[in-house]
Amino acid sequence: MRRLLGTLFFIVTSLSAYDYALKPVRITSDVTCFIGLPEVMNTTNNGNITNNCYIDAGDGYVVVDTGPSYAYAASAYKAMQRIKPLPVKLVINTHIHDDHWLGNNFYTQMGVRVLGSDDFKVSADMSTPARMQTYISPNAYAQSVPTMPTDFISTDTNLSIGNQTLHLIFAKQKAHTLKDMVVYVPKSKVLIAADLVFNDRLPSVRGGDINGWLSTLDDLDKLGAEHVVGGHGYRTDKNAAQMTREYFMQMRAEIRAAIADGLGIDETVKKVSMDTYKKYKLYEGTHRQNVETSYRTLEWEQQ
Repeated sequence: MRRLLGTLFFIVTSLSAYDYALKPVRITSDVTCFIGLPEVMNTTNNGNITNNCYIDAGDGYVVVDTGPSYAYAASAYKAMQRIKPLPVKLVINTHIHDDHWLGNNFYTQMGVRVLGSDDFKVSADMSTPARMQTYISPNAYAQSVPTMPTDFISTDTNLSIGNQTLHLIFAKQKAHTLKDMVVYVPKSKVLIAADLVFNDRLPSVRGGDINGWLSTLDDLDKLGAEHVVGGHGYRTDKNAAQMTREYFMQMRAEIRAAIADGLGIDETVKKVSMDTYKKYKLYEGTHRQNVETSYRTLEWEQQ
């Protein structure tokens, strides 16, 4: 009955919705993801810039992050129903950035539970228009209603759903955000690392902590994942965190050297240009801010 109601709900609500025409990417036999473009959100990509995944639990799906809008979530659901018509049993939100969870209300309207970290109650600002509402087309944003998770967790949690056991693991320190969560699927050794891993575009440490981020990547290595799906970028092999790690390690070393030489923040920004990373998308809009943020973190090491 629940599957039938879900199908009817989808037919009714999708008749006039914007269609992202998403193409599923099979990571393993039980994990399928939708890989976004390495771009800034705009009215052309309509926020299709993040990676979101479906985990096949045998008798239903677990969705990890719901994307930038209601229409995006509907498009992902539509694509997955073509592969295997299963109900969605649970949605997981990995962190508070709105490009990853503004599709929540597509699932809550079907009665699906949404699980997120308790950081939503502290850090998610629901009083101002979402970035997506501002920067993507009204047609793509239509029907989106910013919707918090229905349930919150604050510590590492193991879930048994259908034929899967899922490990929900929190970063032990501030990293990309105050409280980042990843989902590990031990059955197929897939790590859905969300925004702790970027590829094909520069990561952003604004609001985060470079030391905590690098320490968290070391912790995630210990899981022994064979497939790592980041929050942004195409690469999903076991070394997918390489670009993020190498970028921040070089940046940290160069900033520490600049601080030791007595350089101020403006001089450091000019010196730590890291030209080899100019080939990556979002360098112009992200790198300077990353250096400034990390300088303010690292200068306290000298106190």
